[in-house]
Amino acid sequence: MDLQSDIREISSLLTDDELRCIEVDGYVILRYILPDAECDLLSRLTDEIWARENFGKIYDDEPGVQFVPNLLKHSLSYERLVTEPRVLGAVQAMLGRDIWLDRIIGRRSDPGWGNQALHDLSRRRGRPFFKTNAIWCLDEFTTLNGATRVIPGSHMTGEPFLSRCTDPSLPHPDERVVTAPRGSVIVHNSHIIHGGTLNRSGGPRRSIHSAYTSRDVPPHTDWNELPAGIRASLSAKTRELTGL
Repeated sequence: MDLQSDIREISSLLTDDELRCIEVDGYVILRYILPDAECDLLSRLTDEIWARENFGKIYDDEPGVQFVPNLLKHSLSYERLVTEPRVLGAVQAMLGRDIWLDRIIGRRSDPGWGNQALHDLSRRRGRPFFKTNAIWCLDEFTTLNGATRVIPGSHMTGEPFLSRCTDPSLPHPDERVVTAPRGSVIVHNSHIIHGGTLNRSGGPRRSIHSAYTSRDVPPHTDWNELPAGIRASLSAKTRELTGL
């Protein structure tokens, strides 16, 4: 498929405003992709995997945050998050048509935790881009519960944003906290300066992150390690994205 065909296909999946957000801001919010019932299922399943696999003792470098690696290894219930057409359209608008699934992980920030310093400060700015992240909001992302903050436009250039960053752990004058309804997906260019904020609410903020890379960057996850039963049941699209 040639470049113009690629552009037409992506444009059929995303609105002009969504494409503008990807280009100018470096991220886009795709609203209400998952129904509440599926958010409930995936939240419960991810919590169960975290407890069963004792990941709290394995991944303890971020207090108050539950981290679950390689969700696809544990259940096919996560496969839809890998192949959702509108999400892939946003990813391809950033990276081009040829992409890999880099990883799919669970992340839960409990009350009083989740604050991150702004990161990817030294990553190269401007095209070509090589990585994006899709954040599936299993809970609503609000200004109170630790939603992701980004510096719009910093995927294209580091200045004047970097010179204004006196302390990455503090609020930045150009940052925007990205709020989104439950069931939405925030797709952001991984070259953008970003970080989590403090969960000041009374409940957890759950999300699933599916990251993608351009084909010239090897995926972080060795998808050959998926159980044979999972591999045999994957769709053709997932096999393409994982190289299986």
